[in-house]
Amino acid sequence: MADILVVEDEPDLRDLIVEEVENMGHSTAIASDGAEALRYLPPHHPQLILSDTNMPNMNGCAFRQEIVENFSHLQNVPFIFVSAYAEQNDIADAMEVGADHFVTEPIDFDALGDLVQTLIDGQRQTDDWNQV
Repeated sequence: MADILVVEDEPDLRDLIVEEVENMGHSTAIASDGAEALRYLPPHHPQLILSDTNMPNMNGCAFRQEIVENFSHLQNVPFIFVSAYAEQNDIADAMEVGADHFVTEPIDFDALGDLVQTLIDGQRQTDDWNQV
């Protein structure tokens, strides 16, 4: 089980993602935009972040950039963008700020579940190596 931060401004989609992630056996925390997610982070350390790209107040790319610049202990936390915007420039922007993956809507939750598990397992191996 992992702690996953879900950052999505659309309540229905956020609820669906949370339900699916929790059905995978993970716990979730939620934020409605990047600014709210940044307020959540200082005392918390999620093991994976799922974030929309297009949100009010602070979009997903700006949120990811803030993590890279101001939360060095979270830079290596797996980061997945989930978005209906799937133009090449959207994906390129996401990868440029350090996203691990870009998942397009409609979401294939079986594929997302496999991806989440792969990234979490990889993060655990990295954490184990860093402790040696």
